[in-house]
Amino acid sequence: MIHSFRFRLALLASLLTGAALLAFGGGAWALLRVQRLDRLDADLRAHAERETGRRRDREEWQRIEARLAVDLGFSDPRALALAVHDGRDTDYRSLHWPAGFAPAALPWPAPARRDAAAAPPEATSDQPPPRQRGEREPPPRDERPRREPGDDAPAPAERPRVVSMTRRDGEQTWHVALAVAGGNRVAVAADEQVVAAEMAEVRRAFAWALPPVLLLVGFGAWLFSARALRPLKTLTAVSRELGAAALDQRIPVAGEDAEFVELIDVFNHMLARLERSFQHAQRFSADAAHELKTPLAILQGQLERAIQSAEAGSALQAQLADILDEVRRLSSISGKLLLLSRADAGRLRLQREAVDLSAALAELLEDARLLAPHLQFRANVPAGLVVQADGALLQQVLHNLLSNAIKYNTEKGWIQFEAVLGAEGVTVWVSNASHQPVPADPEQWFLRFVRGDLARNRAVDGVGLGLSVAREIARAHGGELRCVPRPAGEVCFELQLR
Repeated sequence: MIHSFRFRLALLASLLTGAALLAFGGGAWALLRVQRLDRLDADLRAHAERETGRRRDREEWQRIEARLAVDLGFSDPRALALAVHDGRDTDYRSLHWPAGFAPAALPWPAPARRDAAAAPPEATSDQPPPRQRGEREPPPRDERPRREPGDDAPAPAERPRVVSMTRRDGEQTWHVALAVAGGNRVAVAADEQVVAAEMAEVRRAFAWALPPVLLLVGFGAWLFSARALRPLKTLTAVSRELGAAALDQRIPVAGEDAEFVELIDVFNHMLARLERSFQHAQRFSADAAHELKTPLAILQGQLERAIQSAEAGSALQAQLADILDEVRRLSSISGKLLLLSRADAGRLRLQREAVDLSAALAELLEDARLLAPHLQFRANVPAGLVVQADGALLQQVLHNLLSNAIKYNTEKGWIQFEAVLGAEGVTVWVSNASHQPVPADPEQWFLRFVRGDLARNRAVDGVGLGLSVAREIARAHGGELRCVPRPAGEVCFELQLR
């Protein structure tokens, strides 16, 4: 999975999104914390300023303290502390007031100084407009300030002076607002741990929300990458289906993304070049095999007549016999090349008929005993195996397998034929003892002009085309020919016919 480009693309999208969300979340969290602390200081100053207007007894200050904790949204009342100081003595102080903050030692702001010499407002501003004739005189206005119920003293004339600060008491950090108006001094303190708890909730909520978001982004990137990589899948599918009969396929570029258009064009041009090259090579091999067929047949006939005319047992006759063997070998090569060229072009014509495979294998076994009397033969072929195939070509496949088993056998080895009828058709196994090591890739057996003997000497007849021809014939019948694993010193070929 880690080697999948689609998986890495989805993972990269998730990682980049996660990094962006972490950076954004960290910045937003820091900004939110600063704003929350600023709002706390503002609320503390507002409450401290409001409570400097009146004097109260201790019970009323306790009620105010509880109400302030509720107004500020503190679940723990001990997170808020209140102190009232008249400049000499402390009128009220919360039981949990920080021990290090003595009210008398706090840096109270200086009270606002009233300017007694301030000029009175202009007469015209306070004089009523001249009355018209016959208009009654308005009642005199009450210039006294209004008093709230429960006030023990008149409200101070000046506006309260308020300051806020942050102080530490041991491991606790307190935000304190100090308000002074007249002789009243009110201090309201809030534990910063309250804001820290709120920010911890925000952090936990972000941590819980991050994994689902990343999974959603990764899943979306996975789906999007499938759409983005669709042209590559098309290229893969076309490449997998490429064959001699499919080189004329082309991938349309209409509707594809601009980044893939060039790649598809290059791929289509490559297919065109491959098609032309394959056609030229196929035409050359077919023409060469066809053109060699007639002169080789003529040469073979003349050599046979020359051998008959030569003196029996003479050196000339022996030389002519050797030349005739080579001509026959060339004729076999040209015939196999012609068959392979037709198979590559998909033009291998089959004359299908009902072939008694059991009888064909029995006949092949008799021929094998005559060709290699020094070998042991075993057969496990049930009677009545019938397949629809080209009899001549199927006989050629079986003969090639037998010839291969005889050529590369040991001195006193064995050959075994097995056949079975299954759900997918008939399967034939031809196995033999062998002194040849099996290659790491058994497909090397089917490469053209690759012989089983590693030394490539001429002691073993053949040119390395027999198994290639046999496989092409099997595939033309809709079957397959493969080399199956066997223990050391044994080689087995499996032929499937459908």
